[in-house]
Amino acid sequence: MKYKNRDGEYLYLFNWVEGGFNDVWARSKREAYAKVMRERKESAQKYPTHVKLTPDYGSMRRCTYEEYQQQNRMGWLLTN
Repeated sequence: MKYKNRDGEYLYLFNWVEGGFNDVWARSKREAYAKVMRERKESAQKYPTHVKLTPDYGSMRRCTYEEYQQQNRMGWLLTN
């Protein structure tokens, strides 16, 4: 069963083209991508000297709670 919140949004996992991964809550893949791009634009304006990451649209996918936890564990292993 896919991981869904009270607002009816699914948790989408995705990779950054430049490396790494993240997640976003949205009702659809299209909305998930739009949210990430909107946040990316706001971040670029606020922090113009920071690295600008690009979400890999093809990697965006709804996940189960277990898949979400696996991604988090992998992230911890890579950073610790």
